[in-house]
Amino acid sequence: MDADTLWARIKRGIIDSAATAAHKAEHLGKIGRARLDIAGTRHAIHEAFAELGGAAYAHLSEGGDVDVARADDVQNLVRRISELENLLQEREAHLNNLKAGNNQDEEKTAEAEI
Repeated sequence: MDADTLWARIKRGIIDSAATAAHKAEHLGKIGRARLDIAGTRHAIHEAFAELGGAAYAHLSEGGDVDVARADDVQNLVRRISELENLLQEREAHLNNLKAGNNQDEEKTAEAEI
């Protein structure tokens, strides 16, 4: 067996293994980031619900004929919660795509490497 050929195969194997490990680490990093984004969005939704409850309490404690559902601040909070829920769905779909290996960014990166 030729030593140069053996060394070249070992070298190529190490380089391929390092590239695979780097690609896997990048993929897992993207999944971790997506999970972190989801957690942040869920936290923002929770805070908006708490703020909505506070606004409703403030309107109701004022007494009188206050229509809480029509108050501007309540409407703004409901709109914000709706937007955050849509964002959460998008981020969860993105995470599912990453887990399934359907990430278009990764496919573009892989094509660029070839």
